[in-house]
Amino acid sequence: MKSRLSCLVLFVSLTAFSQEMSDVEVTAHAVAGNVYFIEGRGGNIGMCVGADGVFLIDDQYAPLTDKIVAAVRSVSDEPVRFLVNTHMHPDHTGGNENFGKMGAIIFGHDNVRKQMALSNYTQEPPLVTFSEDVTFHINNETVSVFKVPDSHTNGDSYIKFEKANVVHTGDVYRTTSYPYIDTSNGGSFLGTIAALDLLIDVSDRSTKIIPGHGVVSSVGEVRAQRDMLVVIRNRVRAAVEKDMTLEDIQAAGVTAEYDERWESGRRIGSAAELLRAAYEDISR
Repeated sequence: MKSRLSCLVLFVSLTAFSQEMSDVEVTAHAVAGNVYFIEGRGGNIGMCVGADGVFLIDDQYAPLTDKIVAAVRSVSDEPVRFLVNTHMHPDHTGGNENFGKMGAIIFGHDNVRKQMALSNYTQEPPLVTFSEDVTFHINNETVSVFKVPDSHTNGDSYIKFEKANVVHTGDVYRTTSYPYIDTSNGGSFLGTIAALDLLIDVSDRSTKIIPGHGVVSSVGEVRAQRDMLVVIRNRVRAAVEKDMTLEDIQAAGVTAEYDERWESGRRIGSAAELLRAAYEDISR
């Protein structure tokens, strides 16, 4: 009876999720050169188009695949040849199986595949993995994919389109909320600061930055977020030195002047979760 009830609950949940996805609008936006991003539900999808085929970054949720393909087709009729997962989360990897069946070869860092298995994720993992970096030469572009310090997770990668001067950051950087640091999957607050430093280093004033969630951004905005995290780091470090508990720190208004802009109002992207990750790193 319990097994049948569990199956029924799962069926109802999946049905509700599919119905929710049916209302999502998926749209392709030009960024620079032959690079675009696709907005829908979940992480922003990066896209490079040309005669060599379509190169995608992430693929949101499985029920959205047909809409994502339609958005691709609004720009290019070429097949999707390569797909890179920036990290392991389902709103970035949910369409892997569908795109794999279409012939796309899926890439990701070693830890994306490993961590998906450890977390018992049902999404299809990357078929090809790399330890540090991999470079694609496609559509008259040099596409550099490289591991960054453990930050959002332990498998995050940036993807830079060298000619177009565009960087896709996955969820290391987002413009919609505080960074979400998934410590259960190897994420790190201090690593996030290091990863944003790296993003600043590989960008210039003209670089277009596609965040994991939100709108196309600039290196100046990244620098401002990095600076905010450094202030928070210093405050948490001082609090830890005074033997304050995590609960004390979360109640102390450490992020107060930033909350109106960055507080998400939910667990992912909240000040409380950011401070928890900072406390875990700094109190070790």
